[in-house]
Amino acid sequence: MNEQDQDMPSPGLEEAFRLNLTFADMMQVGKLATGGRRAVAPVTGGQLNGERLSANVLSGSETRLTRLDGVTTIEAVYLIAAENASLIRIIGTGMDVREGGYDGVRMSIVFEVDDASPHSWLATRAFIAERARGSDTLIIVQII
Repeated sequence: MNEQDQDMPSPGLEEAFRLNLTFADMMQVGKLATGGRRAVAPVTGGQLNGERLSANVLSGSETRLTRLDGVTTIEAVYLIAAENASLIRIIGTGMDVREGGYDGVRMSIVFEVDDASPHSWLATRAFIAERARGSDTLIIVQII
């Protein structure tokens, strides 16, 4: 480790939002010709709550790919409407985790928002999220 690395601050985590989701029944795309199995869970509604933003979930989905090695990857997209009517798109990529005492979904999160929106700060921050198995609440934390 060089001297410059020793001066780097360690990142911290701060809870930013709780995203409560309502899902429709899981739809099975099935066994893919390229390998693995694909399923889609449509998001029919929900609520995002945090100190700096509250919003309603308009639509979205979580797509799961169970690979041939047994690992399940997740791609999530949610469209939300803030209290000021700003539309915000949330994109998550991650995986289903069952190790180290944790059982659930873990993802990295990116926000897409109009640059004129009062919520444009979301697009320039780093976020991660997790949802315990059986829960409908995704806890989103900001890396600070």
